[in-house]
Amino acid sequence: MEMTKSTVAPINQSLRIVLPGGSGQIGQILARHFHAQGHHVTVLTRTPKAAPWRVLAWDAGHLHRWVKELDGADVLLNLTGRSVNCRYNAANRREILESRIGPTRLLGEAIAKLANPPRLWMNASTATIYRHALDRGMDEATGELGGHETDTPSSWRFIRLRKIKSINQVEKDAACRHAPWRRRSSMA
Repeated sequence: MEMTKSTVAPINQSLRIVLPGGSGQIGQILARHFHAQGHHVTVLTRTPKAAPWRVLAWDAGHLHRWVKELDGADVLLNLTGRSVNCRYNAANRREILESRIGPTRLLGEAIAKLANPPRLWMNASTATIYRHALDRGMDEATGELGGHETDTPSSWRFIRLRKIKSINQVEKDAACRHAPWRRRSSMA
């Protein structure tokens, strides 16, 4: 079935949406869209700048006042991570990996302390598990796992698999503590 405006159920209430790492290109597009739709958006960033939505400083390494923004939030969409637009030397690969795993782990710790954790927690990053494809789209239902193409640098395989395993474990740990139904439905 093709998705059209008539087949998508409208959201009749404003949502509280928190975007850690939301100051980048994708985060700004999402924040602008959600804000225009009437949702309450909070961006957590290392470089706070004035915006029409709420913007709070965070260092992605320590629990501070930003944690209260997660309490009762409807959506937590983690966009943190160093840009992959760089040379894939050992130092940059390590920073790319750690800049995703560390903040994800920190968000899991923050969620563990909340009385009302976010209803939905998603992580989005530029790392992927699917093969590079120009012939068709790759998604969770039909995507082909990649990383073994002849032109794929071995350093990409290192980042991809280790990052996914680490982040999945953090998500599973948080889900087990606060939303056992999530573990059964989406992480089993």
